[in-house]
Amino acid sequence: MSCTLRHLGTGTEFWHLDSRDIQNVFSIHFRTKPLDSSGLPHVLEHLVLCGSKNWPVRDLFFKMIIRSVATFTNAMTGPDYTMYHFSSKNEIDFRNMQQVYLDAVFRPNLLFMDFLQEGWRLEHKNIHDQNSDIVIKGVVYNEMIGSFGDNSRFFKQKMLNYLLPNNSYGHIATGTQLEIPNVEHEDLIKYHRKYYHPSNARIFSYGSFDMKKTLEFIDKEYLSHYDRIDTSFSSTPSEDRWSKPRYASIQGRPDSSINLDHQNRVGIAMLMCDVTDIQENFELKVLSELLFRGPNSPFHKSMIKPNFSGGYTKWTGYLPTCRDTYFNVGLQDVADDDVELFEVLFDDTVYKASREGFDSKHVEAILSALELLRKQQSEYKRLLYKSTVLWNHDGDVVSNLRISDMFETLRDRLKNNPKYFEQKIEKYFINNKHKLTITMRPNEFHEIERQQAEAKLILRKLEGTSDQDFEKIYENGLKLEAFQKAPQNIEVLPCLSINDVQKPFPRPQINELTLRGVSTMINHEPIAGITYLKCMFNTTGLSLNDAILLPLFCRVFSEMGSSNHDHRQFDNLLLSKMARVECTAKIVENVTDCKTYRLGLLMKTYALDKNVCDMFRICEDLLLNFQFEDTELLKILIRNYISKLKLEVKKTGDLHAMLCSSALVTNAAQLKSLLSGVDHIHYMKKYVKENSIEAIRDSLKSIGSKIFSRSNLRVAINTSENNVFNVLGDYERFLTHLPTIKQTVDSKEIFLLEPSFRYYNIDMPISFCAKTFFAVPYAHEDHPALRVLAKFLTSKYLWPVVREKNGAYGAGARIGFDGLFNVHSYRDPNAAKTMDIFDKTYEWLQTHRDKLDEQSLFEAKLAALQLVDWPISAGEVGLDSFVLGATYDIYLQYRSRVLAVTLDDVQNIIEKYYRNEPKHFGKCILGPKSKVIEVKEMFKDVNVKV
Repeated sequence: MSCTLRHLGTGTEFWHLDSRDIQNVFSIHFRTKPLDSSGLPHVLEHLVLCGSKNWPVRDLFFKMIIRSVATFTNAMTGPDYTMYHFSSKNEIDFRNMQQVYLDAVFRPNLLFMDFLQEGWRLEHKNIHDQNSDIVIKGVVYNEMIGSFGDNSRFFKQKMLNYLLPNNSYGHIATGTQLEIPNVEHEDLIKYHRKYYHPSNARIFSYGSFDMKKTLEFIDKEYLSHYDRIDTSFSSTPSEDRWSKPRYASIQGRPDSSINLDHQNRVGIAMLMCDVTDIQENFELKVLSELLFRGPNSPFHKSMIKPNFSGGYTKWTGYLPTCRDTYFNVGLQDVADDDVELFEVLFDDTVYKASREGFDSKHVEAILSALELLRKQQSEYKRLLYKSTVLWNHDGDVVSNLRISDMFETLRDRLKNNPKYFEQKIEKYFINNKHKLTITMRPNEFHEIERQQAEAKLILRKLEGTSDQDFEKIYENGLKLEAFQKAPQNIEVLPCLSINDVQKPFPRPQINELTLRGVSTMINHEPIAGITYLKCMFNTTGLSLNDAILLPLFCRVFSEMGSSNHDHRQFDNLLLSKMARVECTAKIVENVTDCKTYRLGLLMKTYALDKNVCDMFRICEDLLLNFQFEDTELLKILIRNYISKLKLEVKKTGDLHAMLCSSALVTNAAQLKSLLSGVDHIHYMKKYVKENSIEAIRDSLKSIGSKIFSRSNLRVAINTSENNVFNVLGDYERFLTHLPTIKQTVDSKEIFLLEPSFRYYNIDMPISFCAKTFFAVPYAHEDHPALRVLAKFLTSKYLWPVVREKNGAYGAGARIGFDGLFNVHSYRDPNAAKTMDIFDKTYEWLQTHRDKLDEQSLFEAKLAALQLVDWPISAGEVGLDSFVLGATYDIYLQYRSRVLAVTLDDVQNIIEKYYRNEPKHFGKCILGPKSKVIEVKEMFKDVNVKV
């Protein structure tokens, strides 16, 4: 059931989706037009969550995380909106979070000291030394240096700015490094007063909790205290259409791993329709998929198959993220000589598509794939994100959920007009003058120029500064330090009790059986017409060289077709019947003792219940008849694979840093890094350079011949109970056709490595840091206490010091199923200082023993339970048991141990694992070349380039 309401007094819009989902969601967002690129809405987003009238606690957002079991908490600044949202399974927790969020957005304190911390400030490099250099600091300031240090993100942002230059989207709502220091504290207060009015708000709730309670609370505490205002000032008009195409050229950061003349990005973007035109918006999404997705698409044939680039740029496709939607296609890693070729290919491609149209099988495959995806992705976050932009521009969010009606309308139009899509191409691509061609070329002096621009900015800020002003800078630094160190009474914040978190996940409905010698897990949760298949092939017996190639094999083998269907035929066949086959190389340590590990290939897919028979037949064809004979296609897939690997490092640098530091601790983690970390990138670039495509092809064929066997296989199937009988019949026929190859190695021994250090040079202006030591396996009695300690360290030590004080965007501690304990930082401007903070953990724990009391212990338990009870979609229920061996009984025991952890337990853990430096640990920094000198004394190896 969907319910849309409007508050009589303020006009606030409220939308509720009633659902039996155990997840309950609450969101409030405001239309927040950027007035320039100073990032004012973004800085305000940070300040709003730094304390409010009812909850005067610094950093409300993070403090509530540790007093809650919320399964999701976030705030985000969009191009012309700011959203605050959370989800929880627990109603008491849901109401607590609701109170805090609403008071934060409507009655924030917006303190000057919080502005200095979160936004920007001038400060002495050594705040206690007035003779030290003056620098710019601030969480948002550093965040945006890191964010736009990623060429993919910067390219997309500038494309938007140039394509929609006249309204909100001509600015950068999150801010740029050189303009953030234009924001003043008073600006934030005025902007909040105007834009964070209830009349300008939209409130969303989802789930089974009583909507009336939410409405009564919001009205009584907030909305009834306001009058209605005219909010036309916050609306974003549609962009005026151009009379002729435009061109733009920008510069990006160089990539030291490839030649400078092969680092260009080039893209073309075209304005489409108003986002509120729901049916047109939907049909353009389908057209976009037809044009660029997969080997049967026109753009793939004209731009990817010729193999003159590193593949599509990130975010290629149809983007309904603004008032005016747009389509873009771009290529990365393009040579200088091929840049001009791109525009010619684009025009030729759309003209050819308009003349020849699309193959009916390709159209049906794309429609079937989208229908399956929409049916499978019905979870709350997708609903919220999908609806926010539309709602922000007064679109009909309820009609937008009637996906079946949209498909039916489109199918009718295609049936009645065979040239329907061709006419759309003519309208939106051939006759559309609102077309932007943008090129990004590498600037080898980019980082030097960025630093020089920052230095000039500081000088400009200091022009005409009096002695009194310098004294104020010094005093503000000391005041901020005192402000950050000042104790806070977080007891005023609402918090769950131990009784509120006693209930574990219900036991999943799992049957385990053996069919044709294959261990099989059948999970019959209530699933709406979809069956999920997971196959785990044990590949532990592969040689080291084959093991390192396994991720590449996973990436390419389902993209090259079979001996019965070439890659284009196979793609259409697959999309028309099932989801794409997702393959991943998995290294899994034994959760009971961490003495052994397995390497496996996990293959996942799903299909509508009516297509399960076809799903098994297609998987059988793929596993038995995969082929790598098309070496030209293989070259394309390999090149694009390596390009995407490099992009992931900059996006998830903290995870890669932890992967690298873990690789210095155990041989299993070392292999993980060789299979998925920066070590894998280094290996693959070297491997491809030194081996012919024929040799690579033969190696990949050899891998496939060794692993796809019933003898190596375990299977998990998630389907509805009334569908089990039909599924098992198709499944057993699938098994009978798989060969049996004798398994040579079931598992391998884990051994620990000597302490070591590693610095990786990456082309980013800031760093990602990690330190790892081996603790205990998941099932060990100490593991829950270590996870609680990790949460305590995150909230009381790492977050306040590394993030709030030293300006990193994030920091934390964690322990995984593999028994490795990690501390890490994200987008960190002070890598050397952070590594020192990591090393002084025990010293801090001893000095601040008073911080570990019953309340902080309970908060750390709640934070740990968020991970233990992490929400699982119906298709993933039982996955931890299937992949990791962490059964439901192990989960129950682990959960009870978390709840039973005492202060003495934690103190004993601290002494046991932190008093002395661990025998086996690793340290790693992924950082810019300019920072190498700072850490040279600390690190033995500083010459690894990514």
